[in-house]
Amino acid sequence: MRALRFFLPLLLALALPAHAQQPAALPGLTEGDQYTAIEGGKPFLPQPPGKIEVVEVFAYWCPHCAHMQPKLEAWKPTLPKSVAVSYMPAAFSPDDPFMLGYFAADVAKAVPLTHARMFAAINETGELAKNSTLDQVAAFYLHQPGVDAKAFKAALADQASMGRKMLAAREFQIRSKIPGTPSMIVDGRYLVLGNSYDSLLANTRKVIDAIASSRKPAGKAPTKPRS
Repeated sequence: MRALRFFLPLLLALALPAHAQQPAALPGLTEGDQYTAIEGGKPFLPQPPGKIEVVEVFAYWCPHCAHMQPKLEAWKPTLPKSVAVSYMPAAFSPDDPFMLGYFAADVAKAVPLTHARMFAAINETGELAKNSTLDQVAAFYLHQPGVDAKAFKAALADQASMGRKMLAAREFQIRSKIPGTPSMIVDGRYLVLGNSYDSLLANTRKVIDAIASSRKPAGKAPTKPRS
């Protein structure tokens, strides 16, 4: 298989508009402490009304992401039902084989089966090298139990669809000013800060709660008694 190639000028053209809107400050939190507001930010994936999106920007070859992955999986069930957690592979290279493999696996509904295995293959067992080719990455996916090989191959062969997904990821990364991996983005508008895996997740929950609190309708003012 030949990796898809995209032009950097087109990707950079997706940067922020000149007059993007600044997100509202979050009640009870301090910008620069728990989060950084993302000017012109918006969710990575379309969300239904009332849903709060949490995106982890990760890379399979990132050891920090590998260490964070089990903590994130244990943290997800503690979240309210109004929160949707998703992953986005970092788009540091326009034709990254691991990013292509992830999106093909996502289309084939194989990510729940393969996500932890990919981290382990690169960071623990050495089954995959950090500079693996697309052929090597695809072969690894296709040998994983439970993966629908036909669906995975069809997704990877659909270059138009893969191109759109990779461009969307790159645009989200540029817009969100992702400093590295892992990064947590809430509601597309807030980049979470933290100096450890636990503090990153704790601050993500604080941002989620602050957004939910700000969306609650204000109570009616008490009626004054008539004189």
